[in-house]
Amino acid sequence: MASKHPVTFRRMVAVAILLLAYPAKGNTTATQAGDFGFRFAVEHCWTERLDTFSGIFTKNLGGWPARTVTAPIMLTDAQMSEVYRTIENIGFFDYPSAFVGVQKDAKEVMMTIPYDTYRFEVRNAGVVHTVSWRDSEKPTTVEADRLRDLFSMIRGFIYEHPEFKRLPAPIGGCE
Repeated sequence: MASKHPVTFRRMVAVAILLLAYPAKGNTTATQAGDFGFRFAVEHCWTERLDTFSGIFTKNLGGWPARTVTAPIMLTDAQMSEVYRTIENIGFFDYPSAFVGVQKDAKEVMMTIPYDTYRFEVRNAGVVHTVSWRDSEKPTTVEADRLRDLFSMIRGFIYEHPEFKRLPAPIGGCE
C-alpha cells in the first residue's frame, strides 16, 4: 500500500539530514574532530611558532643575519585534548579575529612594554578560526585572561618538550 503523503515524508527526511549536517552553535563543534589542530605563534622579543599539523616548532634566535631553528614537536594526545577542552570552555570560536582584550569601560588604559603578540589558528571539523592579539593594554577582560591562560598552557607544553630543551638559546636579549 502506497503512502498518502510521499512528498511530506521526503521533506521530513531532508530536514532531518540538514539538522544533522549543521552544528547547533553556528561555527563551533561539541567534540574534538579528527582534523583538530592548530598553529600557534607568540612574539615577545623573538618569534616562536608551533604547527601541530606538521609537528614543526620554529624559533627565531635573533642575531645578524637573523637565525631560525626548527624542531619536531608533537603534543601528546592528552595535551591536544586539554587544549581542545579549553578552547571549547572559553568559547574560542566566538572570539573576534582581531581581539583587543581591554575593558571597554576602563577610565584609564595603561600600555605595557614589552608585551606579547599572539596569533592562534584553530581547525576543528573543517571549521577554521584565527585570533590575533597584541597583549599590551591593561586592565584586561575575563576573555583576555582566559585566552592568556590558554596560551600559557600551550607554551608550557612546548617548553617541557625534550626537543625544545635541545634548542640553542637566542642570541642577545631584549627586555
